[in-house]
Amino acid sequence: MVPMTHSAPGQAVVKFVEDVDDAARARLTARLEHLGLSARTGLDLGDRGSLWERFNPVAVVTILDDLAGVGAEVVTGVAQAARDWLIATAVPGFVEVELRSTDRVIRVRARDPEAATRMLTTVLPDAPAGPLGWTGNGWAPEPEPAGGRSRRVLALDTHWFSVKGGLSTFNRALCAALARAGADVVCVVLRPSPEEVAHARAAGVTLVAAPPAAADSAERDALLRRPPLPDGWEPDLVVGHGRITGGHARILVEDHFRSAARAHVVHTWSDHIEWQRRDRPDAGAIAERRWKEDIELARTATRAFGVGPLLHGLLERDLSAYPDVAAPGRIDPGFDLDDGTPRIPSRWHQRQVMLSGRLDDWPVKGLDLAARAVGAAVELLSPGGTEPELLLRGVPPTEHGTLREMVLGWAGRPGLQVTPRAYSTDTDDVRDDLRRASLVLMPSRAEGFGLVGLEAIVAGTPLLVSANSGLGRLLQEVLPPEDAALAVLPIDVDESVATRVWAAHTARVLRDPSGAFAAAERIRRTLAERVTSADAAAAVLRTLP
Repeated sequence: MVPMTHSAPGQAVVKFVEDVDDAARARLTARLEHLGLSARTGLDLGDRGSLWERFNPVAVVTILDDLAGVGAEVVTGVAQAARDWLIATAVPGFVEVELRSTDRVIRVRARDPEAATRMLTTVLPDAPAGPLGWTGNGWAPEPEPAGGRSRRVLALDTHWFSVKGGLSTFNRALCAALARAGADVVCVVLRPSPEEVAHARAAGVTLVAAPPAAADSAERDALLRRPPLPDGWEPDLVVGHGRITGGHARILVEDHFRSAARAHVVHTWSDHIEWQRRDRPDAGAIAERRWKEDIELARTATRAFGVGPLLHGLLERDLSAYPDVAAPGRIDPGFDLDDGTPRIPSRWHQRQVMLSGRLDDWPVKGLDLAARAVGAAVELLSPGGTEPELLLRGVPPTEHGTLREMVLGWAGRPGLQVTPRAYSTDTDDVRDDLRRASLVLMPSRAEGFGLVGLEAIVAGTPLLVSANSGLGRLLQEVLPPEDAALAVLPIDVDESVATRVWAAHTARVLRDPSGAFAAAERIRRTLAERVTSADAAAAVLRTLP
């Protein structure tokens, strides 16, 4: 960035929390001086507790000059510098930029895109009061705790553990992130086990059971009844997920919590999914009915959210028909690391290729493509070597043999080792699978996001993911192009072309595991720095006035 020059340099004071070391402090002040500001370090902000706290900045840059004197472009440059500093130092949290002359406050996070800083000067002169935060679509006031108390969030799901798949995985992570952000979170599920209650409590979330449903109603209808909340506890925000709990959230707000805001989170897009399910002659009717249901829930919510860039874009397009509806937000699931130790390739000779998900839905998950790719990859490897094992996690209990024979037929290699495993709700099972695997395949023909791929990245396991997935789109947004090209592969091409592309990349990983794991480590570090659960929680809390 070219330094800005002024007849007299602008004056700025930078304050840090105690956790930021001297080298990191010096890097930020040097960036500010490069912009033409005379920056000095002020007194520490003090010990603000965990750097993940939602309402506590990790650094505050106070610009003492008025906007006319320092130049609006310099303020934009400061926002960019703060964002780049957060990324480079991997410091969690946000930076506040204060304009002393106008009392304007801007909050900058690591993932604020270039568009945010380019547009910043357009809102500075006449922006509403309160700290500004980038929503993904524009600038808006950031929520602050009401009257000094924590925001109260009520989330609805059928289970806390992932009994039914990715929706509960997402809800569990989001609730925990909201609790870390300082919100008071209660999650209502149907029949929580003692283990689920204890797990939620450890994450700072209160898990409660929905009242029993009427004898002649569906089990999930229990979520329509007012839940047994602590005395005096009323939610500020109710969160519903897709068609599973979105309608229940709407009725709870309308019947019991009229002053609460409602967030509707979209996890799938029926027009993409249903047409891939080849055993449904009425796929079009099902898709339209489900799309209308999701759009109605999104349109009537305080704010709707798409999970990842693909669903956000589709939701933004279809809600544009309603000019009085707030622009939808976007929630990117966080890539927070629970173990920062770099992975190394496995020592054993037979390498394992893994595909995970609910494989009774195999046309959507692309199981046939994965099988053909692994079979073709064997032909590209050194002759006489040990063939890889294909591990299938998520096979229905009664279909192990049937699905295994189908996979062998697609692979065209009767001797290929294919190991079916049942779907597991035990996070340890999935974690152990990922740490044994040399490669994870996610060749989904349609996938709103792809939490299995996220789990592979966080585990440091090499991943090949469909460009049709929300995760694939996110990787192409965030990663350097050369790293994105190693992980994101096309799916909407001729079947033989797709097989060759996926086979070539599968063979590349298996032939050079050291290089593949080094690339996987780069990818997971980049995503852990730039896409965090704190960002996801912040996006949801902005729903509140």
